[in-house]
Amino acid sequence: MALQTFFGSKTKGGERITIFVVLPLVSALTLACIWVLVREANKPAPREAVPTSLIPVSHAAAQPALEPAALLQKLAEAEALEKRGAFSAAEPAFAAITLSNPESDRGWGGLGRSHLAAKKYREAAAALDQACRLNFMEARHFAARGDARRAMDDLKGAIRDYRDALSLNPGNVRTSNILLFIALETKVKRGDAYDTGLFDRDLEKVRQPNPGAEGGWVMALAVSEIRAGNTNEAAELLKKASQILPQEQYQALLSDRIFADKRSQDLIRKATEPATPVSP
Repeated sequence: MALQTFFGSKTKGGERITIFVVLPLVSALTLACIWVLVREANKPAPREAVPTSLIPVSHAAAQPALEPAALLQKLAEAEALEKRGAFSAAEPAFAAITLSNPESDRGWGGLGRSHLAAKKYREAAAALDQACRLNFMEARHFAARGDARRAMDDLKGAIRDYRDALSLNPGNVRTSNILLFIALETKVKRGDAYDTGLFDRDLEKVRQPNPGAEGGWVMALAVSEIRAGNTNEAAELLKKASQILPQEQYQALLSDRIFADKRSQDLIRKATEPATPVSP
């Protein structure tokens, strides 16, 4: 009776319970949730753990972070080893950098390229994932990850990486050329017939107004002619490419796996062998 007197009628009593009990409780719970979310958002982000599965066992122990000047020195030393082709020495040097300074995209990129040179493609792709995440404006990381993915026959992933690399560095002839090689490679896998005239027109559509890129397009057209069985035309195109391109770049493109079959290798030898002098 006393409760009924306090709350009044049943209808009014329900309204008063809602106002004096339910609403304050909901408000308190809402404020508590907001406080928890704000506290979590303001927590400092923990330093990301280095995925030690990517690091050689001998370098898996944590190391103190290098100061900027010391880090640049270590990077320069490791990249000098890489440039000389000493990948077995460059790999542990880059690995040590990723352990001491896991935020160094150059360290992860160098480690990925070292794994790539050693044909450890999964490890290369994982290290280059880190490099691309840390610096998504560096074309070299995406191009190298494209190489790793292509080596694992992930052509879709490779194409995405090469396109990202080209968007960051549109003048990279090698990356442009590999995209064309992949287009040809995909056709080979499907067993499609080649229309070299159509392919030539496609080249003209995507070709940039850059005279320095001509050798790359000639190489891609040579691949098309090889696949079509036009050996004489392919040999002439390879000779032309060798005259246009710097020798280092020409040899790098020839080492691409699209030239790995016996017919291509025979044509390369034919195109690069010195001309036989004509007897008087």
